[in-house]
Amino acid sequence: MSEKIKLNKDKAIVFLGSMNSMPMMYALELRNLGYEVIYFVDVSRKDALSRPECHFPDIDYPYPSWIVEFILPSQLLLPLFPNLFAALYQRRIKRITKKAVGCFVLNGFFSSLAPYLAASSHKVGLSHGSDLDVWANAEGAEILAKSFKNRSIFKYLPMPVSKRLTKYVIDKQFLGFARSDAVVYFPIGFSTAGDKVLRKLMNLGVRCIPRYDASFRQLLGQSREFKRPSEKLEIFSPVRFLFRTFPDGDKGVNKGNDLIVEGIAEYFSVNPNLRVHFVEKGEDVQYAKTLCRELGLEQVVVWHKEMPFKDLLGLFLNSDICFDQVGDHWIGAGMYALWLGKPLIANPESAVRTGVWPIDNPICAARTSEDVCAWLIKLESLELRRELSRKSQEFAERYVTPTKALNCTFHIEPGSEIRAG
Repeated sequence: MSEKIKLNKDKAIVFLGSMNSMPMMYALELRNLGYEVIYFVDVSRKDALSRPECHFPDIDYPYPSWIVEFILPSQLLLPLFPNLFAALYQRRIKRITKKAVGCFVLNGFFSSLAPYLAASSHKVGLSHGSDLDVWANAEGAEILAKSFKNRSIFKYLPMPVSKRLTKYVIDKQFLGFARSDAVVYFPIGFSTAGDKVLRKLMNLGVRCIPRYDASFRQLLGQSREFKRPSEKLEIFSPVRFLFRTFPDGDKGVNKGNDLIVEGIAEYFSVNPNLRVHFVEKGEDVQYAKTLCRELGLEQVVVWHKEMPFKDLLGLFLNSDICFDQVGDHWIGAGMYALWLGKPLIANPESAVRTGVWPIDNPICAARTSEDVCAWLIKLESLELRRELSRKSQEFAERYVTPTKALNCTFHIEPGSEIRAG
């Protein structure tokens, strides 16, 4: 296994790929340590969630010079023409900085460019999930081809051609991770499909680094005081609606939204004095709306369109209780609830089972609709909510920051150590 990547302040660190703007939290940490960082944004303003101004209020548009727009019609073009795009991006980088590139941090389909970028530069594959466990997983090629036949460029192709093209993209994506100095992905045990890919990479000598974190920079300055109860019990679930339709064939991403809706509906029969906030996001929104109507919950549900993070933050702050997934996936946006001190009903099983989080944690663990209802009844206690608020804040500060993955990936120059928080 290779050693940590040694960073040099005489060289630039380039981030390619901005899915959900997750790479930006690492870019900002490195930039704060004095390294020159160049961050490419490859999506249009229509894809707000993958642009940094959506998540980080201190980043304004037009961007500062170190954040560069280079819009692609589709990231799928990258594994199809890797030589071309590697050359285009490296030419653009030379116009931005005179420094050599010490390290490329590659996210999404940009990982497929690793073999075609300068051999003198280190490469880190920073996965957001499906770019590795779906699009680098050869065993799932058949299912992926079928599920993608009516999407993106594949809908214009005959099925036999679509299958061959899907397999080609998967091979290029896996090769990109295999040619990286390190691959940063979720811990072993989180995803069955991801584990298979990671084990193949580790057998090839690739250093695989676990990440399970969130940036709280965008929350700094927000109130973390315990929220006094308002007229109605405010419940917020930002969970993407994915519980029935699995476009990539991976049922391990089931969020259990149906269980959340059923549990809240059961609680509603006990306490009608509540208001529920959902976000219209995900493949199964319409199924969820139908379920709310059938269970008589429709009258207390407020549906919100997808929104910039600053607006999403307002829903977190106004809530008394928050949700994350209660299915087979793992906790994501609920990490913000923890940092803000909101009682969180979710399923932390994957994090606990793999040892990432201790079994003694403040999450209100739920896997069934009955669990959901039972926790809502318990959380009527103001004292319990206050206690969980304090414990949640302490837990987030200790276990949920991006510093661990960075410290495991890079050898930081002396005097520039990354500190948790």
